[in-house]
Amino acid sequence: MKSDELYSYLGYAIIAVLIFLILKTIMKKNQPEGFMGLFEGTDETKEDATKTADDTDDTDDTDDPAVKRIEQNVKEIQDATNKTIEQMNLVKYRKNWEELIVAMEDRINSVSLQSLAVMAAMLKANPNDDKLIKVITKLNEFNKYKTTLKENMDYLDGLK
Repeated sequence: MKSDELYSYLGYAIIAVLIFLILKTIMKKNQPEGFMGLFEGTDETKEDATKTADDTDDTDDTDDPAVKRIEQNVKEIQDATNKTIEQMNLVKYRKNWEELIVAMEDRINSVSLQSLAVMAAMLKANPNDDKLIKVITKLNEFNKYKTTLKENMDYLDGLK
């Protein structure tokens, strides 16, 4: 055998291996990609391909690892929330928390009204003053926070 023939066969072998690897990659089963390893073990293609949508409604999802992770996350979040409620004594001192929320809303309203005279003078002197823009931005953020305070009040009302 000549060296030219040997190199030809070696070239054919390398091409065959490359074609095999390319086809293996292309023909890979439809597997959902995991995001940073979070979705491993939840491959839907592992289930029987003959199942229909009606069949999956009747099955019990408690064996699915994704469902178990979600249930565990919900339990941990609920436990952390209950611990915070207990630490802050939200139920026991609910009236105090509600009074604090009302006091905060009143303070935001009074600061807004208090700033009107100063802002009017600043606006008259120089409407493009950066300090004026900063004051208005802060007041707008305070007003947005009042929405959060109202949601907090609703949350307190929902506690048992």
